[in-house]
Amino acid sequence: MEGEARERIDLTLLRRHLCAAFLAFLLCATGLPFAAPPAADAAPDVPRVSDIRAWTNEIYTRVAIDTGEEVSWQASTLRADPSLRLPPRIFIDIRGAGIRDDILRKPVEVRNGLLRQVRAGRFDRDTVRVVIDLERESTYRVFALPDPFRIIVDIDGEGEIPVLPALSADVAATGPAAAEPSPDDASSPQAAPPVSTPARKHRVRVMIDPGHGGKDPGAIGPTGLKEKDVVLAIGRKVREKLSLSGEFDVRMTRDDDVFIPLEERTAMANKGRADIFVSLHINASPNRRAEGFSTYVLSRGASNREDLELAARENGVPVGKLQGVKFIIDDMFTGARKNESLRLAKTVNDAVVRHVSTRYPGAQSLGLKQAPFYVLVGARMTAVLVEASFISNVREEARLRDPSCIDGIAEGVAEAVRYYGQNGILAHSDY
Repeated sequence: MEGEARERIDLTLLRRHLCAAFLAFLLCATGLPFAAPPAADAAPDVPRVSDIRAWTNEIYTRVAIDTGEEVSWQASTLRADPSLRLPPRIFIDIRGAGIRDDILRKPVEVRNGLLRQVRAGRFDRDTVRVVIDLERESTYRVFALPDPFRIIVDIDGEGEIPVLPALSADVAATGPAAAEPSPDDASSPQAAPPVSTPARKHRVRVMIDPGHGGKDPGAIGPTGLKEKDVVLAIGRKVREKLSLSGEFDVRMTRDDDVFIPLEERTAMANKGRADIFVSLHINASPNRRAEGFSTYVLSRGASNREDLELAARENGVPVGKLQGVKFIIDDMFTGARKNESLRLAKTVNDAVVRHVSTRYPGAQSLGLKQAPFYVLVGARMTAVLVEASFISNVREEARLRDPSCIDGIAEGVAEAVRYYGQNGILAHSDY
């Protein structure tokens, strides 16, 4: 009897082990996380998933997975399985990491027609799996940003936003920042046909992004003027000027002295379906004589060391860390979209310099430039970054304390945006 009882117990344990193994296999196949022993969480010095954030509309979502410290990760997908009623999924496996218990218990609910939810769990003893349940098959891109380390997932339900037709040469030549036609232009200003301007179905949406804020003061001038305060003043003025006509829907990433992570600023513009994104900054340099205005578009590299160092400072990382997003910039920033951003950047820079020069003759233009700014990564619209003079230069810092200089910078940005919006560039949009 005792032997029979022991045999029954052994068979029961065997069945339990077999059931657990089968369940683990099934969960692995479906991409679902399951609760494994929290070995990784036992060590206090192990990186852990501390937060999952999302910004979303029905055609776009950005998910940020915060770990603080650098981790090893890999992303993949699973197709929908109607037989198991499982939707298409994106999953990110994060190795050697722990996870906060409240994230395990509470998925991030979305349910907007593009995503259902974002959930996380311990896939095995050494891996945290974050699963993004989709409503439908969608394109996506995953990349990481450092200091603090976070994994960014951009999900696009409709593919790249259609690229807008470029201005014809005659319109480009008559704008506020008229430039000589590019050698690549097929037509001359005299021969170019007029631009067709369809009826605009919505006001042009503009997202103004005053850089830095809160705990991040940005660059600080010789007498203590802070970049974060100057750009907020400029941003408010730009909004005021663009709002006068009623043709523009102007929003700001921040309207107060608050800190907003770089990835959130771009996500706000994408979520709001902005047509134009303008990030406002003030330059700085160890060379106290450096002066002038420049406007940037996103690029995987920079033309010189100074621009690379500037991008690193604005990104809040060492120069060496800029290598990490080169591949994703190449992948997501189409040539046509970049051309539109280059056109707007040229218009903005020329208009700003011209308006400031009426108050301060001799204001220097450093021209149109390119650099890997994180705040522009993933922007789904025409996007530029303005560096409005050098706060490290005593003379230019003094100008930035002058309301008339702030007004001149703002008027230049507003004039360029008005020109860009009113000449049919965005009129086709049917948002």
